[in-house]
Amino acid sequence: MGEPVTIMDVAKAAGVSPATVTHALNGKRPVSEMTRKRVLAAVESLGYVPSWNASRMKSRSSGIIGCLAADITETFVNQIVRGIEQGLSGGQHSLFFVSGIEFGNDLKKAYHFLKSHKVEGILFCHHLPIWKEFNLDTQNSDIPIVSVNMDTPGMISVIPDNTTGGYQAAEHLYGCGMRHPAMICGPEDRLSVQDRLQGFSSRVTELQMQMPTLRYYGNYDYDHGFEAAIELMRDYPETDGIFCANDYIAAGCIAGLQNLGYEVPSQVRVVGFDNRDFSSFWNIPITTFELPLQEMGILGVSILKQVISTGSYAKTKHVLQSKLIPRQSSRG
Repeated sequence: MGEPVTIMDVAKAAGVSPATVTHALNGKRPVSEMTRKRVLAAVESLGYVPSWNASRMKSRSSGIIGCLAADITETFVNQIVRGIEQGLSGGQHSLFFVSGIEFGNDLKKAYHFLKSHKVEGILFCHHLPIWKEFNLDTQNSDIPIVSVNMDTPGMISVIPDNTTGGYQAAEHLYGCGMRHPAMICGPEDRLSVQDRLQGFSSRVTELQMQMPTLRYYGNYDYDHGFEAAIELMRDYPETDGIFCANDYIAAGCIAGLQNLGYEVPSQVRVVGFDNRDFSSFWNIPITTFELPLQEMGILGVSILKQVISTGSYAKTKHVLQSKLIPRQSSRG
């Protein structure tokens, strides 16, 4: 068996420097098309086995999947990215992640940055309608895009079933004794809030119960939950079951109820959403829903790889179920 072919051998055969061979193969610096062809011809004739990235360059395919999130510090983003990494494990694609924070929250700039690095597809991991707010031309993109955690019109979307979650919250609270329901919502412009409200209201109506027409919209935070609970009980003191749009609101709601002298859950039952880390060890552990975040990441990257492989892009919506986690705040 002869000596293995080296990059020096390729450089000599192509009549270029070893650095030029490297640049032609990895694409990090521009070389002329004629030079690139000479290098690739030398690679083929000598039987040189380049790195995986170089092989990709030869087929004009980067082997890189881009991932764009508004903020990596968000817990839900971390979980989705873990799923994406699982979906890429052992495969031929690498992940190139960027956060809007890196670009001064200019997601349009971050989006074009990913495209400039020749990614084969992009995963959007977000909870905001960024195609509107940042005027991204995602529907006319020249590369495939999958939206994870947001139902985006004209795009493949992988989302949790928030409507069914709200429906199940009403069913659970009713089974725990609730007869006078209410909901404390999050931001009015969030699709997840509207879907959870729709599901909750639907089941409340089916159970022939009435709930306040006031939706108590506000931030996804503790202070909103605290203040809304006090306002709600002042206006509707008979309320005995409250569905909160997320766990931060639920935590504030419980504190507000306790401040008013109500006992949770014997007098008022409370359910949150998202299964935040603190919800299991809050002073009254919070009944909540666990989102299928990692599963969404795995499915999202699986679909994107299939699109890249087949070239077929069907604008479909994939909905995954959340899991109810009953705790003390609703059932005692």
